[in-house]
Amino acid sequence: MKIHGIGIDIPDTQVDGSRRVLVDELARAQSLGFTLAELSIPSLNVIMNGELIPERVAAIKQALAPFDLRYSVHAPGRTNLAYRPDPDIEYRVLEACVRFCGAIGAAVLVYHSGLQALDAARVGRMPLPSDDELARGAEREVAALSKLAPIAADMGVTIGMENGDPHLWEYLVLKQQGKPLAELAKYHARMRTAAIVAQAEAVNHTNIGITLDLGHLYLATQALGDDYLQAIATAAPWVCHLHINDNFGRLDLGVDYEGYRLPYGEADLHLPPGWGALPYAEAFARLNEYEGDIILEIRSRYRDHLDEALMNTQRLLFDNGHEISQDVSGCQ
Repeated sequence: MKIHGIGIDIPDTQVDGSRRVLVDELARAQSLGFTLAELSIPSLNVIMNGELIPERVAAIKQALAPFDLRYSVHAPGRTNLAYRPDPDIEYRVLEACVRFCGAIGAAVLVYHSGLQALDAARVGRMPLPSDDELARGAEREVAALSKLAPIAADMGVTIGMENGDPHLWEYLVLKQQGKPLAELAKYHARMRTAAIVAQAEAVNHTNIGITLDLGHLYLATQALGDDYLQAIATAAPWVCHLHINDNFGRLDLGVDYEGYRLPYGEADLHLPPGWGALPYAEAFARLNEYEGDIILEIRSRYRDHLDEALMNTQRLLFDNGHEISQDVSGCQ
């Protein structure tokens, strides 16, 4: 791999609309040696009712100006171009995210792949979709991304569809709806990289790729009984952005409090790399051709260990023959 920079996510729950906190987090990231930061749209108050607010964008640009950092942007985690009841607002939100990226010079927009069709059933709004409805939703996402891709290209932005991880509540929805638990990946298809690759291939545009979250994928492959390293290899040609952290590959038992999850090693813990069970040397070997950035997504409770997280990541890269370069001329 040729890594242009190692960055850190700026958690939306930490910033929560405060530019002062945003500035403090960016200053800390830069002082620790990170070269880019991933901003979360929900934390910035720059999009309201599907519209980008110019004066708020200008205020964020002013907040970013003092820092020698590059940026990527994370769209709202709930944004879904495939299976939401109002596709228009979903599209407008994601287009506004693309335009925000263009305004601040961010080269990558992370979008959680829409291939998760369980939310409406979870809240009792409707039953799980039929096979035909699942197919139409996937086609709807392809059409929306095909429309967005040239807009993103004009702004120098690549949209990276992110893979997902399993949750206990999803199995409960299947049980309530009388579906076999083994069908989880049918309704949460983004757990498998092959499904996201199929979407990217259908769009077939250089500004649409995959944000590969290695932590999500570890949890998903453990739950589904899939081959983790093969799933990485399947995604590799399409990967435009990498998210890394650590976990133990163990599904949560319905407990949300991180302090209870950690002693049992459950769920998407977002630990510093090296704290959990992810086989990073082998994972990185399947991504040898990757050229781009790495973003560390670390939970707020572990932010005192960001320096360790950065050093662990650098060591994993160097020890396995990968390159860290500040030449970003090839980034996109």
